[in-house]
Formats: sequence, structure tokens, C-alpha cells
Amino acid sequence: MNAKLIAFSAFVTAFVGAGIGFITASLLPSPYTSQMYKDLEQKYVIVGAVAGLLIGSSQEMIRELKQERDAEEELLRDLNKAIHSSTDRENL
Repeated sequence: MNAKLIAFSAFVTAFVGAGIGFITASLLPSPYTSQMYKDLEQKYVIVGAVAGLLIGSSQEMIRELKQERDAEEELLRDLNKAIHSSTDRENL
């Protein structure tokens, strides 16, 4: 697996998630004033960034694993064709 590509994908989606968290916090201000609701924008940005990081890295790992699996299946198909063509020639 390409660790650099996974890290890049994770950071890009973390940045996008942080932006979504910031926009969400800006569009939906909290009407409450207790201490728990102070700095809610910062919490939304952190949650969005973490969610983006997890989603981006997971998606890229799944994509790379699928490419590896497809390459292995293609190799097995080619090997199977080669075996069948050599056994067919022997039977003639």
C-alpha cells in the first residue's frame, strides 16, 4: 500500500471535514449560553477534521486493497487460462 497517498487523502478530507464543521457551526449557532456550549465552533471543526481524517484514510485504504485484489484475480485468471490451454494441447 502507498502510505503517502493514504496520508494525503486523509489530510485532504480532514481539511474538508474541518471546513464543513466550521460552516455548520456558523450556520447553526447554539441558542444556549452555558459553559458547555462555549467555543462550540472549535469543537465542530475538530470533530469534522477527525471524521474527515478517518473517512479519507479508510476510503483510500479500501481503494488500494481493491486494486491489489483485482490484480491478484487477474493474475489467477491468466494462470488458469495458461493451465487450461496447456492441458488442452496435451489432450490433442
